[in-house]
Amino acid sequence: MNAAVLLLLLALAALPASCAPPRSFRLELASVDASAADAANLTEHELLRRAIQRSRYRLAGIGMARGEAASARKAVVAETPIMPAGGEYLVKLGIGTPPYKFTAAIDTASDLIWTQCQPCTGCYHQVDPMFNPRVSSTYAALPCSSDTCDELDVHRCGHDDDESCQYTYTYSGNATTEGTLAVDKLVIGEDAFRGVAFGCSTSSTGGAPPPQASGVVGLGRGPLSLVSQLSVRRFAYCLPPPASRIPGKLVLGADADAARNATNRIAVPMRRDPRYPSYYYLNLDGLLIGDRTMSLPPTTTTTATAPAPAPTPSPNATAVAVGDANRYGMIIDIASTITFLEASLYDELVNDLEVEIRLPRGTGSSLGLDLCFILPDGVAFDRVYVPAVALAFDGRWLRLDKARLFAEDRESGMMCLMVGRAEAGSVSILGNFQQQNMQVLYNLRRGRVTFVQSPCGALR
Repeated sequence: MNAAVLLLLLALAALPASCAPPRSFRLELASVDASAADAANLTEHELLRRAIQRSRYRLAGIGMARGEAASARKAVVAETPIMPAGGEYLVKLGIGTPPYKFTAAIDTASDLIWTQCQPCTGCYHQVDPMFNPRVSSTYAALPCSSDTCDELDVHRCGHDDDESCQYTYTYSGNATTEGTLAVDKLVIGEDAFRGVAFGCSTSSTGGAPPPQASGVVGLGRGPLSLVSQLSVRRFAYCLPPPASRIPGKLVLGADADAARNATNRIAVPMRRDPRYPSYYYLNLDGLLIGDRTMSLPPTTTTTATAPAPAPTPSPNATAVAVGDANRYGMIIDIASTITFLEASLYDELVNDLEVEIRLPRGTGSSLGLDLCFILPDGVAFDRVYVPAVALAFDGRWLRLDKARLFAEDRESGMMCLMVGRAEAGSVSILGNFQQQNMQVLYNLRRGRVTFVQSPCGALR
């Protein structure tokens, strides 16, 4: 064998896993309540109620609009406007040598990968055993002088001779996770990646993932997220309904591709808000309800072209361009069940739905939702008229049918809107209920998100 070829083969064999040629990885997304449902025999109604409750808690403290621009801040902003509570879909991973199997909530609205570690002084209750870094031969704490440590806004050196990177990752509502930033081997299925940075958390306060999760896997746009560290240029998922016991799918890598033959698909450019660079942020510039279209004021991007009669601008709407993102932006959040619209947009949606649906409004929803309509006696939910609703992102319209807008509240005899009201001027959030039974593809190289109205079985 040629000596040069032999040296090349030896060099390739010595490459760390994180530098290996790009591959694709498939993970099952289990509903956070799947195991609890089997144990407690929870009804679909109770499963949905729990998911809604977590979404409202997760929203706590959202207030993007009044935040000071943070262009001078580091790539990973330590504060996010949602709490880690929530985490509706779980993945199983391994960390360390030998690999410790753990379950984590996936989150498209944050970056840090973290799991609770022994010894823990202030951890929340988790179902899985806690990771002990002392038994992993590949675990190494990162020094506080490292570039990786510097990616976090809030970090410090350890006490005395300990030069390890001690971090504090803060969510809104004073929720934090604290611990040591370290590297270890991460196992996804049969594949291992050495030197993956993660938070070895020894304290979590002010809000936490559900006990079924040992931590969080951030899929955001910052350098510490899973997709960034593995150099994943595209990923896709398909989510079952939140009350379903059927798992969803997550595909990381080159094979992540939405159904090519699907006719009902839209590709939306991702935008950036320098205050919150980790988010998958879309410019929301139009709202369609029935034959009424609300067009938001022009920004630095294209305005919406309505698939209905001429739009009527809102007299009270004001939008301020931030980077290439407009003030009426919407972030994609897989860990929130319901969608939240900025207050003026929500009020417009509610007013128009009342005009269109023409059913009496109800109160006291057992699901904890705000806008509900009393179902007529003897009329099934699936036979009640609901107008067409669509959201415009840079002029591309994402249509939401009744199954992605309303849920039946059987205990109260009502149907309720799976959309909540965010603060005036705040960012909107696209929750997973509106993404159910839909393929969502993130192309990080091209900077776009594609929504495909195609069943989860088509995502392989």
